[in-house]
Amino acid sequence: MRLKGLFNRDGGTFKTTDMDAFSDLAANIFRDAGHAFECAVVGGGEIADAIHKTVGAEGFDGMIVGGGDGTISLAAGAMYGTDKLLGVVPAGTMNLFARSLGLPLDIEEALMTLAGGKPARVDVPTMNGRPFIHQFSAGLHATMIRNRERLDYDSRLGKISASTRAWVDTLRTIPEIRLSYECAEARGEGAFALVGVANNRIHGNASLFTDRPQGGKLAFYLLKAEEFDSVLGFALSYLAGRIEDSENVTVIETEKLTLDFHSDGIDQSFDGDPIDEVRHAVLEQHPRSLPVIVPADSRLV
Repeated sequence: MRLKGLFNRDGGTFKTTDMDAFSDLAANIFRDAGHAFECAVVGGGEIADAIHKTVGAEGFDGMIVGGGDGTISLAAGAMYGTDKLLGVVPAGTMNLFARSLGLPLDIEEALMTLAGGKPARVDVPTMNGRPFIHQFSAGLHATMIRNRERLDYDSRLGKISASTRAWVDTLRTIPEIRLSYECAEARGEGAFALVGVANNRIHGNASLFTDRPQGGKLAFYLLKAEEFDSVLGFALSYLAGRIEDSENVTVIETEKLTLDFHSDGIDQSFDGDPIDEVRHAVLEQHPRSLPVIVPADSRLV
């Protein structure tokens, strides 16, 4: 295959990596596996433009992208709807999408796995036409993300610690989101502390990633804004990676969902980053719409 590489030097692992040496290593690994390969190293402030410029170019079959989940989300969004393959080098702190694809988390092992990997297609949902790979959320989780952004961390353990501290800050004021929702399986309205829509259901993974990237469904999570103990229990379940164990969480699996927010000033997030408030959201799952590279022995096709 003809492959292009883009590495975000500001990704967590890459901050302490000799990127010249890593780029040379990547070139040797892919070329030894029979691929044509060239790569570039760019800063975090340049990565979005570099991704879109590369995706718009011709004469290549896939793009190997190295960075954290934010970088990978940008790449997946740009490559969604094309026939180009996305290869993920997990250089961030959580590396959720790489985990979903079954890739090794060591960056050198990931290169070798991708060089000998195979193509597959995984699901990508959209929110008002905008693709995402993890989740859209409002309320508690989005507020925790906003609070975490104010803290400093430079490792996976640091991010987990920052998330714990951010949850403590978040739980001081429980949001009450007035929401109406509708899908083929259910409709309703009420006051909720958390609203989340994930790319397929999360089944007890400690890092809150889906291990069913070809499930073909949105997973719609609702937590009512009622007793503090219920909300605290959810926060503890979240930190343990077991949000579905909370008896106060409602989960609905669907292919298409409409949300109307009737409250103002709601914290919302998109693939782990805060976003401007959305009042009307149409979310739709697009099964197997993103071509990716997975390990040669993966069950994904």
